[in-house]
Amino acid sequence: MRRHELDKHRRKLAEIRNILGSMKTLAAMESHKLSHLVKAQNALSASVTELANDFLCFHSDILPQVKPRLNVILIIGSERGFCGNFNDRVIEELNKRFSQETGQRAQLIIVGSKLHSLVAKNHDQNIYIPGADTVDEIVSVLDALTQALAKYQQAACFQVLHHADPQQLVTATLLPPFEKPAKAACTYTTAPLLTLSTVSFLFELTGHYLFNSLQRILFLSLMAENQQRVQHLEQATRHLDDSTEALGRKINALRQEEIIEEIEVILLNTEN
Repeated sequence: MRRHELDKHRRKLAEIRNILGSMKTLAAMESHKLSHLVKAQNALSASVTELANDFLCFHSDILPQVKPRLNVILIIGSERGFCGNFNDRVIEELNKRFSQETGQRAQLIIVGSKLHSLVAKNHDQNIYIPGADTVDEIVSVLDALTQALAKYQQAACFQVLHHADPQQLVTATLLPPFEKPAKAACTYTTAPLLTLSTVSFLFELTGHYLFNSLQRILFLSLMAENQQRVQHLEQATRHLDDSTEALGRKINALRQEEIIEEIEVILLNTEN
């Protein structure tokens, strides 16, 4: 009877392995798709930064001089599980980098349900935004982030803590968006021709910069999440394979014992 129970358990493990294998394949496909989007977004962000540099070489005097009154920290985790310590490392890095900040209030914006469940234990006041499962859902995350940041744009230092890859966490400062470029970085001798006032142009450019930077960061984080999910599921499937193999050996041993017992019964009956 025990052999049949072990065999039933082995079949269940095989079913679970098939499910994990499908999840790993989907995560790998999503990661591959995001890698192309990240390359395109990197090129776009570089173009916006270069444009801002060319503009500020001649109009750096319009950069705001007021020190931000509020520190807004955006932390990006995962919406789903099966990605190892992806969210735990974000919490550790948040505590390490920002625990000693004084003199400024901090507003926390959390992206990702799994991350929110961890942060909520230690922070009472925060803004929560559901994360993206796939690249198609990043648009809705961006919309929610834009609405959350609208009231802070003029008076905040906006920083983002996110994964750049499965093993690396980085902090990017998005607001204030630009600094006065060094003279060596200025390549043109005449100011660019504008159809807007310099203040309006800087405001519009800041909006594009913020949107493109957030989109790039969300792409990077989701790609890193899926890459870590692939690694985590790979370890899980290897563990299941080892367990299934061990069960197979136990089942074979029990089957051999049953055969020996059957032979002994036949021999006894023959002697009788």
